[in-house]
Amino acid sequence: MSVPTYEKFRGDVLRFAERCGPGAGVFDEAEWEANGAGRVCDGKYKSCIVPPEKRQVRVLTLEERCRNNYWAFASTPGGVESIEGSHSAVTTLFFLGELEKLSADNRTAWVDYFNRFQDPDTGYFAGPYIPPADHRSWRNPGDCTHTWIHLHDHMVSSLCSVISVLGGKSKIPLSRGRMTGRFLDRSCLRDYLWGRDWNDYARDGNYRRHNPWYVGNEFWFPACILWQITRWEAGTPAAIQARKMLDEVWYDWHDRNFGVNGFWYGDLDGAPELLWRGNLKAGHHPAVPATADERYWLASAVMGGAHQLWFYNFDGHPIPDPVRRAQTDSMLALQNRHNRHFGMGDIDNPKGWSCNCTDIDCMTVLCMNFCNQDYRRDDCLRALHDSALAVLGERINADGVLQSTVGVPFSHAFNSVPTYSPADAGNMLDQSFYLWGVIAACEVLEGSDDPGLATFINRRWPQMPANFLWVPRHSS
Repeated sequence: MSVPTYEKFRGDVLRFAERCGPGAGVFDEAEWEANGAGRVCDGKYKSCIVPPEKRQVRVLTLEERCRNNYWAFASTPGGVESIEGSHSAVTTLFFLGELEKLSADNRTAWVDYFNRFQDPDTGYFAGPYIPPADHRSWRNPGDCTHTWIHLHDHMVSSLCSVISVLGGKSKIPLSRGRMTGRFLDRSCLRDYLWGRDWNDYARDGNYRRHNPWYVGNEFWFPACILWQITRWEAGTPAAIQARKMLDEVWYDWHDRNFGVNGFWYGDLDGAPELLWRGNLKAGHHPAVPATADERYWLASAVMGGAHQLWFYNFDGHPIPDPVRRAQTDSMLALQNRHNRHFGMGDIDNPKGWSCNCTDIDCMTVLCMNFCNQDYRRDDCLRALHDSALAVLGERINADGVLQSTVGVPFSHAFNSVPTYSPADAGNMLDQSFYLWGVIAACEVLEGSDDPGLATFINRRWPQMPANFLWVPRHSS
């Protein structure tokens, strides 16, 4: 396991970003459409992947972009234009100290680039990201595990933080969007949060039934959007209402429903059959998981609940000390004993599965709990040190950028051609998102015997202005 120095990593990532000028594409969208428009990462679409030798990689330096005020990016070298590639470029440049090179005019132009995609009806940012709502790919409930609304709410929740980094805001106030403003309505928000079935999606088109990982994402969205309204529309009735909905409805549901593991798995005072079961018997909610099935049950709640906890910690909302302790115990229980990644409970298998999400969700919340609680501190430091070593030592590809899973193609949505990257090709979102977990570990670690990791720890990483990609400051 060889960890690069921060300076080598930084140089490799910046060169990768330069190679992400929009091109002709790495995936044949027409062939995909002709063959059913299913999951783009499915092996049956292997013939749609453009061979490496035929990819047209467009190189644009930051100096060229600044000079021409051109802010379109691809998600991967040779890929087509992708709004996700562009917003991931912002955070990449921010974390690596390059965003300082942009003039005020450059920053305004980049914000304008994002805002040109905002739909005045919904408030969403319409692309290039996922197909439109009437696209055939949404009609197959077997392939379509994440809805058009879910994915657009996710985009808004992520993109608003990025626009804030650039010092901008949305062109159309979020409160005015039919979709982005819907959480200002108390009855809408209550219906959204209460009464869900937290068991696995049955691939039947009923998206109110879904596991905690999915629901955790969904419950994070209202917090992000409402908080952004309080900032971008400060002093207006909409901003006042947004804060009320956060405090009186969003936090109300979450404060009531912390489970035995410190996370969420349903309405605790609701119908018992709607609580998350996984492979366990109904009603079995182990505080200390002892089997692989129990750890899987736990992991699904952790990977979902991390999203809400990012907001809790950023917003400074109190978390009872016993709940934090349970959270810390839960996350530490999911670290693989061999490869040191955080996964879905297969902790004794040296090849146990993990990805950027499973690592990041645990690394970030462990960091947040470490900064807020005197509990199992040596265990937390050891876990964060080992996971950072594992990420930097095993999840950097030949181009020198972080990737979610070795040898596996990546797309942020089942039907998103613009965000698709072939196996090991690198992806702008993959890279910038995974770096968050490393930064979280580095914030609390004071040193390492590994010389490469030590250079990451010694860097003073900048802090995001909103909860997405935010890490608390730790005073040792």
